[in-house]
Amino acid sequence: MKRLGTLGMVVIPLLVGAQNHSLAQAVQPAEAAIATIAVTNLTKGQILTPAVFISHRGDAPPLFVPGQPASQELASLAEDGLTTGLINKFNAEPGVLSVTRLGVFIHPGKTATVNVRFDAAHRLISSASMLEITNDGFVSLLGAEVPCSGTSTVYVGGWDAGSEGNTELCAEVPARCPSPARRGACAVEGPEGNVHVHSGIHGCGGFPAEIYDWGYPVAKIAIHAAPELSSPEALATACKDSASGDSADNDSNDADGSNGN
Repeated sequence: MKRLGTLGMVVIPLLVGAQNHSLAQAVQPAEAAIATIAVTNLTKGQILTPAVFISHRGDAPPLFVPGQPASQELASLAEDGLTTGLINKFNAEPGVLSVTRLGVFIHPGKTATVNVRFDAAHRLISSASMLEITNDGFVSLLGAEVPCSGTSTVYVGGWDAGSEGNTELCAEVPARCPSPARRGACAVEGPEGNVHVHSGIHGCGGFPAEIYDWGYPVAKIAIHAAPELSSPEALATACKDSASGDSADNDSNDADGSNGN
């Protein structure tokens, strides 16, 4: 780990009796609505790195599958906080409407917001952000639905990408080492090889557990459709198939798949 084309056209035929009147109209994609997402860091000492948010269909490839190896792009985010690989990967995936970067570090107790596009076919949101003071830890949403009324609040835990051993060595964690420097490393056999629930910081390396360890949840993620940022037509179209019973202030713990360490 290191420290930190041709536009399609529709031609309208010449009307009988019209003179010199040929029209061409570009096909425009339907306008998307906007959702606002607020991320709050609930840990004592961890920092959440810039995050990637993806709006997608249910059949889009997932960010990861628990128990399976992480993609190289996800491993790069989980080990070094790098977002470019995930952004490029999901911009090219079928079933994805938009990929948005929340470009700030979120410190303990702080909240940051990002606006993402969604429509009727792409109302699911997935995301990933590194837990900076880890070897390869991250937090993630997995297919949380944008509510058409009220706010959906999801509490997420910590995941381990399984791509690097959890030595907790300062040289292998992309955060600044505490001063005075602590020596030692956690005894590990190497990368676990698959994504699994993170066991936290144990304090056997450079970072004291009483500051940098965490329980559940790690973060709170609140999602709501933003009528003030969306046209009425776009919002109505995006929510046309929404059940009339979409409830406000819905708390959920199951959109990240992790419910504790």
